[in-house]
Amino acid sequence: FDKPVHFYRNPDSNVYSALIGIDLNTEPDLYNISLSIEKENGETIKKEYEIIVSSADFGTQKLTLPEKMVKLDEETLKRVKNEEEKVASVWDIFTERHLWTGNFITPVDGELSSDFGLRRIINDEPRNPHTGVDITSPEGTPVYASNHGKVVLTDDHFFSGKSLFIDHGLGLFSMYFHLSEILVNNGDVIKKGQLIAKVGKSGRATGPHLHWGIRLNNARVNPASLLNLPLEEMK
Repeated sequence: FDKPVHFYRNPDSNVYSALIGIDLNTEPDLYNISLSIEKENGETIKKEYEIIVSSADFGTQKLTLPEKMVKLDEETLKRVKNEEEKVASVWDIFTERHLWTGNFITPVDGELSSDFGLRRIINDEPRNPHTGVDITSPEGTPVYASNHGKVVLTDDHFFSGKSLFIDHGLGLFSMYFHLSEILVNNGDVIKKGQLIAKVGKSGRATGPHLHWGIRLNNARVNPASLLNLPLEEMK
């Protein structure tokens, strides 16, 4: 809640909407949100709202991986740090209008194998929680863009394998990991439902699947929650 929230206007009405992301690790508490409205005559109206963040048990998942994928040597650590810096630069991008149109769609057909927020234990050691959803599907299965946007990063990373990041505007990004093939390039403007990649098992993966993640103003949020929003009504 420490970042400004940007509203956008429905072109068919006088209604303004905004999306607020609550990060996976946000402490349960009562939070205040300040709303400032500047009218055409210059008058400013300010309102305060309260949002309750409740605690949640996301469950635990135990995984066993090759030791070289868990305990990294110095060269690999340098690679991972460099990749993290590249990804961090993506979150600094801010497109001052929403690029998406209507509701988001699930990017691939398959079975949910790992849910959002799972506390992971890898080779008997606690690790970072799962910040997306894993959808199991055969290698080579088509992956589609969850909505309109612009490709801002394609790369091959140690952990996430062949990775694709799409900017949907107003601080909203979608991510597609462990791909076998990426079919778009940096800077491409894409449409919802466009074929962008194929399912794979690149990076640190136990088998073919798509890791689908969502970031909203740098908050790691559940992709399923985005699917449930009535964005078609919000335009």
